[in-house]
Amino acid sequence: MTNDKTVQTKIEDFISSFLQSQFGEAPNSVKAAIRNPFIAIHLIGFSLPGENILLKRKEAKRVGQTRDLLLNAVKPELFQELAKLAGFSVKEIYADWNFEKESGLLIAVLDVEADPASFIYPEDVNQEALHEIVIRISKITQKAPETIKSYWLNDTTVLVERRGIMVDIEKELIKNGVIEELRLAKRPLEHRVMKFFKLEPVMNQEIDDLFVDWNFIEDKAYMVFILGAKTN
Repeated sequence: MTNDKTVQTKIEDFISSFLQSQFGEAPNSVKAAIRNPFIAIHLIGFSLPGENILLKRKEAKRVGQTRDLLLNAVKPELFQELAKLAGFSVKEIYADWNFEKESGLLIAVLDVEADPASFIYPEDVNQEALHEIVIRISKITQKAPETIKSYWLNDTTVLVERRGIMVDIEKELIKNGVIEELRLAKRPLEHRVMKFFKLEPVMNQEIDDLFVDWNFIEDKAYMVFILGAKTN
């Protein structure tokens, strides 16, 4: 399934029609990067009716909350249809949005083991340097992860998995059910902190977009970089 272009195209077509039917709008384009156990689906040119008015009023938090509610309502169908197309059960789905660029990202985590041999880093990319910068970011926004792994899904999509990053106060909030509020607070924080770190020289490519989301119950997070042109 990993390199099956037919599956990739089917997933892209499904997501486009699914968003159109459920939210009333389809993205201008959908690009899926597939490498077991991950499917990263980049949405380009995606905005919902009425959102621009709220965004102009600086109510991005409210827009993010609404999108999260909408996505949670349709997750069961997403799980089912993506599992059919991918050929494996879907364990989790993550999402993040860049309202300024009208882009978004969905991550589906499949119930299948990763094949380490299929994740090949470019020779000119220093994986340890990338991990070190992400660890420094995590120390500012929460704490250094207990484990960190990164996966080069394709030429333009890099996924970083962090586990064990929640601080004690966050764990208490999670126990009390303060999960959506925590997500809405942490998203812009990580995006702001990321701007202070220069990852382009490490990756030798421009970073066009960044997306983050968390599984607070399991204390893990996914960060996805969408890459652009080579820097040298």
